[in-house]
Amino acid sequence: MKKTMICICLLLSVLTVQAKKVPLEAFAQKSQFLNMRISPDGKHIAYTYEEGNQVKLGTMNLKTKKGIHSFDVGEDREITRFMWLNNQRLYFRGSNITGWLDGANKDYRAYFADLDGKKRQSVPMGYTNIVSDLEESPDEVLILKYFGSDGVKLHKMNIKSLKTVYQDVEPKTVGGMHSRVNGLYLDNDNIARVAREVDPVDLDDYDDNVMYIHIREQKGEWELLKLENQRSEPPGFAVSGFSKDNSKVYFLSNFDLQDEGTYGLFQYDFTTKQVSLIYRHPDVDVGNMLYTPDDILMGIYIEPGYPDYVYIENEHTAPHIAFHKGLRASFKGSQVSVLNRTEDKQKSIIYVRSDKNPGDFYIYDSQDKKIEYLASSKPSINPKDMAAVEPFTMEARDGLKMYGQLTIPPNKELKNLPMVVYPHGGPYKEKDSWGWLPRPQMLANNGYLVLQLNFRGSGGYGESFEDAGYHEWGAKMQDDITDATLWAIKQGYADKDRICIHGISYGGYASLQAVVREPDLYKCAIPDAGPYELDYQLRKADSFKANSKLRKWYFEEMLGPDYEQLNKERSPAYHVDKIKAGIFIVHGKKDKRVPIGNAYLLEDKLKEKGIKYQTMYKKDGHGFMKVEYSVELYEAMLKFLKKHIGK
Repeated sequence: MKKTMICICLLLSVLTVQAKKVPLEAFAQKSQFLNMRISPDGKHIAYTYEEGNQVKLGTMNLKTKKGIHSFDVGEDREITRFMWLNNQRLYFRGSNITGWLDGANKDYRAYFADLDGKKRQSVPMGYTNIVSDLEESPDEVLILKYFGSDGVKLHKMNIKSLKTVYQDVEPKTVGGMHSRVNGLYLDNDNIARVAREVDPVDLDDYDDNVMYIHIREQKGEWELLKLENQRSEPPGFAVSGFSKDNSKVYFLSNFDLQDEGTYGLFQYDFTTKQVSLIYRHPDVDVGNMLYTPDDILMGIYIEPGYPDYVYIENEHTAPHIAFHKGLRASFKGSQVSVLNRTEDKQKSIIYVRSDKNPGDFYIYDSQDKKIEYLASSKPSINPKDMAAVEPFTMEARDGLKMYGQLTIPPNKELKNLPMVVYPHGGPYKEKDSWGWLPRPQMLANNGYLVLQLNFRGSGGYGESFEDAGYHEWGAKMQDDITDATLWAIKQGYADKDRICIHGISYGGYASLQAVVREPDLYKCAIPDAGPYELDYQLRKADSFKANSKLRKWYFEEMLGPDYEQLNKERSPAYHVDKIKAGIFIVHGKKDKRVPIGNAYLLEDKLKEKGIKYQTMYKKDGHGFMKVEYSVELYEAMLKFLKKHIGK
């Protein structure tokens, strides 16, 4: 392995202060508040929260802090988006609870109701988004309605009658018979200025899409924006916002690169008709956007290890940037977000989170220059008792640079610690981000170092990094996890004789594959909700039951064109005879994403070889949702870890 690099800055002295033991229930607790929005007049708060396996919506009086009403959208359904339409009326969108691999219909519906729950209405809306609340017309909103193969259409909706009127502003497509506009972007005056057209060319080929970008002046005709695309495939493209005077549009893309590199932030000047790069990080994609109170783009969030911000400074954004920098200084070491503001811009909802803090909500009054605490996402978690999350970088055996993070037991020297490797699910497009997570924190609070790696195939590091994971399930992606484990041992952070691996979904697959491929490296594995025979998984997953072509395409993405031959080689269930580690299989009996048949199949293979194992199966879904099941699992995990790698 090549020389590694690390950005951890820690005091490596022996600490004698004993970390406070936190009850397991605190880590399993549901979020009391997930998101918050203040009403236009500043008198009320709407918020989402978790209850059971659902996400619900609540309203409260800001002055008294008393709840007014709670909304839900039915059993096995959740609220995925909400916003204030005026001082009394809310919009929220509900869908069936499904997962990343489910092909089940989400049955999106739009709901409209007064904040006290009265005058509630709903309508099937499919993939529909409100794109403007039309402040000058309180009873109307602009919505984008998605019509599948017909693309998106802009409509004006009356929020009382729910009647819609088609606006007919989209450009005519220039591609083939299947081409459609799938993205439409409005400027600050609610005028459609940019559109994205995708031509699938051949509906049976998932890799031959062509993309066109349409632009226009506010009162002009649509024309094509001819980006000098350097890529061998269509570039990414997403509008991020407009300048104050609407003379510039900002967008994320990688069109200027060949087949390597990250997404950068660009601007197109409607006056000069020039495209220019504003910012690109060499390793990580541009993340979330920062906007001024009047919705002008003023900066971007990036995460090259620790969170950071890049500002777009000009005469209009300067005072707002100064305000954001002041917030960051007030909450040092935290990520700070402004969620929304009142109509007069006087009051704002501020969200603050960090590696030790699951999240706190505040209200800021710009007139009084005061910040008032509102609530915590998880009130039973005291940040002072939590573990620090420290980013690192390393190079895999083939030289590919990777980012990861260590969750370090509080008041422990980072030396020869028992370690749990915790690969993320997905795996494509997913990533582990810096911040508070319940399982790593629970493990660290009980003395275990936790390693998370964004192995090849993870999102957020450019398309080439993600593409490097294609065809590599159980191969190079697995080697990356091995290399990170060996890296931690070589650095002296982890005890080579006390290593376990645990993950959920793809992480469950990687956990079992780890003890198959590296039988002497890991003492135990806790695969949770993993697919262990890949062909079985793709035959049983809802996503592919009705679409054999999509199943074949995804199988090729996972393993390659010769997937039928590689399936047995890369499916760990066929190689359990190599296992020396302790095995603890965890699965939900109601899991639709990765059916529990995967676990039963694995059990059969282990029994055939006479390999001992233990299980925990519950009437739950993909990753336990019920608090009591999570607590029981945490207790069992700690007992299992103690047995195999010690306290």
